[in-house]
Amino acid sequence: MSLTSLKNKFSSYDSRGRECSYGNWVLNPERCGASKKYKAKLNQFVKSAINDTKKDLVKHKKLLKTRIKNNESQNIYPIVNHDFDYKTAMKKKYNVFSQGISNKPTMGNLINAPMKLKKYMDIMLKDPYPNNSTIAGLSDVITDVPQMTKIKNKYKMMNAKLPYPSFRKDYPECRYPTTGKHASSYFIKSGTCKTKIKTKNKCIKKGFNWVPNKIVIPPIAKKMLKFVKQKKSQNPPKGYCYKPRFSYIDNKSKGFYGKDGFAPSMFNDILNLSPDKLFNILAGYTVDGSGLLPCVDEFTNYNSIKKTNLLSNTASTIIITILLLITIIYFMKRY
Repeated sequence: MSLTSLKNKFSSYDSRGRECSYGNWVLNPERCGASKKYKAKLNQFVKSAINDTKKDLVKHKKLLKTRIKNNESQNIYPIVNHDFDYKTAMKKKYNVFSQGISNKPTMGNLINAPMKLKKYMDIMLKDPYPNNSTIAGLSDVITDVPQMTKIKNKYKMMNAKLPYPSFRKDYPECRYPTTGKHASSYFIKSGTCKTKIKTKNKCIKKGFNWVPNKIVIPPIAKKMLKFVKQKKSQNPPKGYCYKPRFSYIDNKSKGFYGKDGFAPSMFNDILNLSPDKLFNILAGYTVDGSGLLPCVDEFTNYNSIKKTNLLSNTASTIIITILLLITIIYFMKRY
């Protein structure tokens, strides 16, 4: 729901047919006055949220131009996920007006209000966000400002073209999702991988980068080579083909024991800053779903990588077990 729709929903809130009706006024003389204050607060909230978005629009326009110029859609995928605005998403979805929390001076409202506040406890402790219904570029945007929505749609159009044609074959959605609970997760370019492709045409067709192998010999070196007899060597390759390498940033809410609200997720993020995990990240390993992804060429797949990792882990476990047994037997014989 847009903020304008929310405002329109309460347009007749303080009318005589609703809060200011004679029946309500007789039972609760303060009810009509409270409804006028409530409506004024709603209008102020909507106006403030829209104005904040209009102020942000200036920097977003400049950023869009820079990204188009630098072709950033090839380095960040999807950009709308990278730019996911948690603050705006919370303001839009969980404001008190959309939750039906009011200032009605009635006994019924006094009893029911704490139950409505439970929604905030759930999002802080239990419910993950983003959730299955979250859509990057929509859930986190004040759609009442059409220009901001237009910018987000341009980013979606930019990302309609993958960083390279086989990108999602290398990093499939089922393993590296970017929708729903992963609406703020994204890929970022982190280097290159050398491929086994030998020809320039095939390399360019696949959307990779061809680097010619030009051998430049200085004039003084050419004179020296005239006096040196060398065996005829094989022709060097004409060039090398490199494909982009990416890191995956997994921003799904991850807490403890099924509690994936903001508080447990934030605490889990703090734990991820422990020295052992930082060293793993710096070494290029994946930690809790985020990290530098392996180089994948057309001759390998993730199943083979997974099997290789499983075999190496099994071998390591066997070696450690044998060493422990030898140590135990040694000490038992000694003592």
